[in-house]
Amino acid sequence: MNSATSLQVAFFVDSCKKVGFTPVVADDNVVRVVKNFAPGDMEAFNFCDSVAYGLLRLAPLKGGSVWGTDGGSVGGHVAVKNGQYILNKSGTGKRFMAELKKVLSA
Repeated sequence: MNSATSLQVAFFVDSCKKVGFTPVVADDNVVRVVKNFAPGDMEAFNFCDSVAYGLLRLAPLKGGSVWGTDGGSVGGHVAVKNGQYILNKSGTGKRFMAELKKVLSA
């Protein structure tokens, strides 16, 4: 794989892990970041909401959207209640996604 893509993937995965998020390939065009915390812990939820978008900006997917259990929707209530924050990003980025799958399956 292209070394620039490998570096992007490594930086994305390392950045996620440093703040306790798990990166996931949800399907060929969707990358997801997930973090579990104690149900009802608003401080943990606020932390998740403050860093998750920045993590997904590191995934160079084009033309998609971002959605999940963030504070901008009823999904935030679900996250706090269940103790799991999930944010997804869709778009096209075949090289990045292929390398990410490879790294996460290793």
